[in-house]
Amino acid sequence: MFKSVFSKYFTGISLITLAGYLVMSGLHILLFTRSVAQDKYTLLQENADNIARQTVVSSVETQYIGDGHIVYRINQEMMTPFMRMMGDAIDATILLTDTDGEVLLCSDERLLPMAKQTALGGVTEQVGQMNIAPSTMNGLFEQPQYVAGAPLEIKDHTVGYVLVSAPSTSVWSVLGDNLKVYLMSALGALALSCMVVYLLTYRVVRPLRQMAAATRRFAQGDFSARVQIKGKDEMAQLGEALNHMAVSLSASETTRRSFVANVSHELKTPMTTITGFVDGILDGTIPPEKQTHYMQIVSDEVKRLSRLVRSMLDLSRIDSGELKMTTVRMDLVEALCSVLVASEQRIEQKRLRITGLEECEKYAIDGDYDLLCQVLYNLVDNAIKFTDEGGQIDIRLTRDSGRVHFTIRNTGAGIPAQEMPQIFERFYKSDRSRALDKNGMGLGLYIVKTVINLHRGEVAVRSVEGEFTEFSFWLPAAVDTP
Repeated sequence: MFKSVFSKYFTGISLITLAGYLVMSGLHILLFTRSVAQDKYTLLQENADNIARQTVVSSVETQYIGDGHIVYRINQEMMTPFMRMMGDAIDATILLTDTDGEVLLCSDERLLPMAKQTALGGVTEQVGQMNIAPSTMNGLFEQPQYVAGAPLEIKDHTVGYVLVSAPSTSVWSVLGDNLKVYLMSALGALALSCMVVYLLTYRVVRPLRQMAAATRRFAQGDFSARVQIKGKDEMAQLGEALNHMAVSLSASETTRRSFVANVSHELKTPMTTITGFVDGILDGTIPPEKQTHYMQIVSDEVKRLSRLVRSMLDLSRIDSGELKMTTVRMDLVEALCSVLVASEQRIEQKRLRITGLEECEKYAIDGDYDLLCQVLYNLVDNAIKFTDEGGQIDIRLTRDSGRVHFTIRNTGAGIPAQEMPQIFERFYKSDRSRALDKNGMGLGLYIVKTVINLHRGEVAVRSVEGEFTEFSFWLPAAVDTP
């Protein structure tokens, strides 16, 4: 029936509020009716007691008969004017009965003939109880009456009863007047409550509408939408989370586009080179004596493509969580020596000096041997690439506080300060490295950071332009080593 959250929330709260008012109204009517009826009973009872006392004092006569018997007689002529006056004063009907319930006097002369024919023994029997139940007094009245009574007692002798009655409609009249005032107040309060509920509902639903509009824009690829945040409640926290998600999606989209662009570029360059040289060989543009030279270039480009594809596969496995590490006990010094031996020819060609290696002690760690060797290879390869000819590479390996620290520093031009925050991003290559590293793909340092993080370590970089570049990382030492 209701489609929007606003209509559902507003209708639900309004119905709950209305139900609360109805329950309150019912309880008010019930309690007020009981209160008014009790007040009416109390007033009638007080008047009945007063009339009974006055009757005993002024209208009951004592007669003595033989053998010492005493007879009490009510002076009806004296009581009649008094009862009429009291009946008019309290707006009630006053009846005087004997001990058998036979009516002797009535303040309303019009009821007296019928009253004398009506036996009220059942009513007089209830005199002295808490309240006499409303009744027509055995048909004497057309409408139910509230009745109170008091006995006429002289020296422990009951000589009659005084009954005071008033129509129950008088209570309903008072209740009706009170109910009108209450309903007017309740309707005003209910209208005010509905207005407040409407405003609160609007304030609650408005952020949800903004969030829905923002998510629709996200689905269309527009991540610039933001939700206005006010306050610190759960709705504000949800809006803040949505804004953070937009920032993250925007960054992911930027990374994805950059990734595609970089991959396209890295694939296009060697493939263009390979195609050009192969076509040149096939159509005879390249003479036979130079074909070996260009085929070597083609081979290098094919190897470059192979490295790129292999790195892409490694990244895909790491990002998807499919990479399963094989943890073994290994020595970083031994792995480092293997990497340096594999790079010996390049080191000798640039006449580089390797220092600090002789001071490195053997420290055991638990990790994936192949992945950590890849980390060491990438760092050493970077150092060799960007060290000037005849420069120096310093390697340090230390341990403290349960951590094994590795540091490699090379002399050279260094890294500009503005490029430091992006140095570990995938496919990132500074202008300088593009000039010096023709075969690099900008994935080496990203793989270094990812693998170190997988081993619960951290990697950092320091550099001073024109002096040095230093990469360092730490890994947890083997748990059972001193």
